[in-house]
Amino acid sequence: MPADGIPEGIPAEDLLRASIEVALAAVREPLVLAVSGGSDSMALLFAMERWAPDRIAAVATFDHGTGSYATDAASLVAAHGRRLGLTVIRERARRPGVNEAAWRDARWSFLQRVARGFHARVATAHTRDDQAETVVMRLLRGSGARGLAALAAPSPVVRPWLGVSREELTRWLASEGLPFLEDPMNASRYFLRARVRHELLPACEAASPGFRDAMLLIGERAARWRREVEQYLDQAGLVVEHAGRSASLPVEVLEQTTPEGQAVLWAALSARAGVTLDAHGTRAAVRFTSSRRRGAYITVAGGAAIMRTRRAAEQVASDVGADRGIRAPAGVGERFVVRSRAAASEAVEWSGESTTLPRRLGQWRFRRLAAAPAAFDAWHMGLPAGTSVVVRPWREGDRIRSAGAAAGRRVTRYFTESRIPVPDRSQWPVVLVDDEVAWVPGVCRGLAAPSRSGRSELIWYRCEREFD
Repeated sequence: MPADGIPEGIPAEDLLRASIEVALAAVREPLVLAVSGGSDSMALLFAMERWAPDRIAAVATFDHGTGSYATDAASLVAAHGRRLGLTVIRERARRPGVNEAAWRDARWSFLQRVARGFHARVATAHTRDDQAETVVMRLLRGSGARGLAALAAPSPVVRPWLGVSREELTRWLASEGLPFLEDPMNASRYFLRARVRHELLPACEAASPGFRDAMLLIGERAARWRREVEQYLDQAGLVVEHAGRSASLPVEVLEQTTPEGQAVLWAALSARAGVTLDAHGTRAAVRFTSSRRRGAYITVAGGAAIMRTRRAAEQVASDVGADRGIRAPAGVGERFVVRSRAAASEAVEWSGESTTLPRRLGQWRFRRLAAAPAAFDAWHMGLPAGTSVVVRPWREGDRIRSAGAAAGRRVTRYFTESRIPVPDRSQWPVVLVDDEVAWVPGVCRGLAAPSRSGRSELIWYRCEREFD
């Protein structure tokens, strides 16, 4: 199966150049090349430098700390990347992982950090062979259509070699006299991928010629189906927030489809928030669809939360975008939200004087009032002028002294009494005055902020949670 839009039987150099052109045609961002030192990724390094050097932001190489090969491979990448005049980012794992999953997580954490730093996308050297192997591995694990798309699934990761074989890349490197290293672990039958590559796939191909191409076709059809699902989400009013760690849809989109359709949409919606639903989580999400209580939530997949909430229609229309031709209904729109556990890390901390609270901090707004309000609640607070103030997310163990609890009481108890959903708490702002919790907007006020001798003036604020 050739790369999309590239004819078969063309010389290796033309194939690689065309593959890069096709892969980069729809990519505007610069690229961070993920290079391990093996044949596939070294071919990516040399080919990109030859035919698209202006698209390279940096070369990233990760030493897993698993032995001399890992260090030698990272050194090879760094040496040739710098020789070519490219920026090279090299990192070594602080603690060697114990299995493939740990190595992959550490490597991708590194690559994503580097890409964010350069405002770039990651480009990897996955090949047609990697795709066939991954489809087979997904079949062995009982994956559905979504999982069978494998490496061809819609993704921000750029994969120029997905239509190129490993053999073609190795042959091109040899013809050019370009270096690479062979990872000895690729031959180890201890790992499932190696067993699939060296034993299962060759046996299946021998028993049923064309088996490999059939696996690639399954993957392509599944990827096409996934793209159609993604397009449906975009047209149905999808909103993605918190740097891709939270995603939501109008409740009617899910309520008005079948349970089978709900399972498909929940998996796709969760993926937009960086959450991978397992079978148990998908079933729980489908059951949750019938929940009619706003504020209800469940937790799935490593602490991620699914909840039913509401947002102002004008903000939904703004987030969805007029360019999609979607109109939000008047009033307030109820939405199902998937929020990954990592979304809390997007919360920002601010410090300064009581006279200059930030106008906006994440999804929270602090509005300074000209005078004390005639009637106020926990959304209002008067802060003594001339005091040091910190606004940060709530933390486990935070306590606040109040009129009813002069010795201090855990903020989490006030959250419970105020019916603040657990998934929302990690992003809830806490205002400290002189290093003591003084105000949890909308929840409680403490004794730390009242006026004191020599500091009688109060600066009044109202805190508002956007689109609540």
